[in-house]
Amino acid sequence: MLLIAEIIVIIMLVAVLITLTLEENELKKSKIPKGNVEEYWSGQERRQSMRINAAFTVKYSVDRKHLIAQNGQMKDVSSDGMRLLVNEKFTEGTLLQLEFDLPNTKDVISAKGEVVWADGEFAERDQNGKRIFQTGIQFVNIKLNDRNRLVDYIKTIAEKT
Repeated sequence: MLLIAEIIVIIMLVAVLITLTLEENELKKSKIPKGNVEEYWSGQERRQSMRINAAFTVKYSVDRKHLIAQNGQMKDVSSDGMRLLVNEKFTEGTLLQLEFDLPNTKDVISAKGEVVWADGEFAERDQNGKRIFQTGIQFVNIKLNDRNRLVDYIKTIAEKT
């Protein structure tokens, strides 16, 4: 009789152990983010316009009157916008007045740009030790002549690489 009771207790303990293991596995699965992948990056550029790496100094000011222009560092550029490194973090939607020179040209390119994304702190700091933030800028107002010169410059650089 004692042997039957011991077997029943062992069977119950095994059942409890199996139940707990199954519940733990279900809990782990529920914490895994789930989503449908509709596309994946194939290694090709998905932007609508060609983008090149570029390291230009860009003068910018927040689109308000009487604000002294600051300098930022462009990291890449397309005919539609740029990635800019700046010492301040902008919120999305901020309008900036931008000016920069293309190498080997005399004319300044002027554009109004909107902050479309603002990333966290960049890994580097400037020469004064200030934090640097990456900022995505989309041109919202650029003269046709300036855009054409920018497109020509981008094509020239892209053909060399």
